[in-house]
Amino acid sequence: MATNTGSSTAKGRLSGVGGLVKAVIVVGVALAVLISMTRLVRTVASPADEVAVHKGGGIIEAPNSKGCVAANSRELRRPGDKYFWYPASQRTYNFTGGEGADHSAFSVVSKDFQTLEVPGSVEFTLNVNCTVLTRFHDAIGNRYHAFYTTSDEWSETNDGWQRMLDLYFAPALDATLDRVAKKYTWKELYADPTIKDEMNRTVNEQLATLIQQKMPGEDEFFQGFSALIQQPTPSEALVQALADEEAGRAQAAAAKAKAVADAETTEARAVADAKAAEAAADAQVAQKEAEARIARLEAEIKAAQMKPFGSAKEYNNWLAIQNGLNPYQPTYGGSVVAPSPSTP
Repeated sequence: MATNTGSSTAKGRLSGVGGLVKAVIVVGVALAVLISMTRLVRTVASPADEVAVHKGGGIIEAPNSKGCVAANSRELRRPGDKYFWYPASQRTYNFTGGEGADHSAFSVVSKDFQTLEVPGSVEFTLNVNCTVLTRFHDAIGNRYHAFYTTSDEWSETNDGWQRMLDLYFAPALDATLDRVAKKYTWKELYADPTIKDEMNRTVNEQLATLIQQKMPGEDEFFQGFSALIQQPTPSEALVQALADEEAGRAQAAAAKAKAVADAETTEARAVADAKAAEAAADAQVAQKEAEARIARLEAEIKAAQMKPFGSAKEYNNWLAIQNGLNPYQPTYGGSVVAPSPSTP
């Protein structure tokens, strides 16, 4: 009996060890499966400013559309599927020609057949409605590779995206700006800021239509256009010619002003000289008149002095006597008779 009991105990111990081993194996297999599933089942997320177009994939699955991963959302990544990210935030098409610009300034021709450069930029958004964005990807984005295959990369411009914008935006902007420019002379385009405002309005109103004319289908893939057109710039030769013209006008105006001032000075001098001559003549006349009056007065005084003597001869004789002279020839027996006083 004792032997049988020991044998049963040993078998029980072996059975317990075997069960533990089995449990460990089961747990290990479960962990391995879980790890494998974790590797196979991952998530895909779109940041707040991006949207991903979801396409089927795998070995036997066709690349059918499976919706979109909306901005600021996450979903399970299906094995073999592909995702194509596009910008959901506002984008800018810069045509200033400077560093980092998307395009050079557009050349336009004025009413008087002069060429000017029009720099500026246009802000817009891509239509990220899932149905429309999927069609955009199928018709345009996929053709030019205008997407990223991972998120958080739209801080830099994709080459395919740039190529696509140049193809659709550049011709439309060029045609719109040139149409406005042909209404004005180059001087008006260069100097009148209201024309720049007109260009902004025209781009905002017509750009969507012109771009849409080149798009397949009727979907509006781009929206919310906002143009910021800068002042058109003529060539350096035209600017220099304008500066020379303005300088010539300024010189002519200065010469005219000087001539007018000189003429006014000459006229004023002539008037002053004439008035001085007139005043001198008047003074001479007055002097002559005064001399004449003095002469008449002296004559009257002289006449009054001679009157008591009866004649000028007798008066002169009297004067001679008063001065110690003898105006008479010697006479004998005669006497000098003094004039009798007379009442004036």
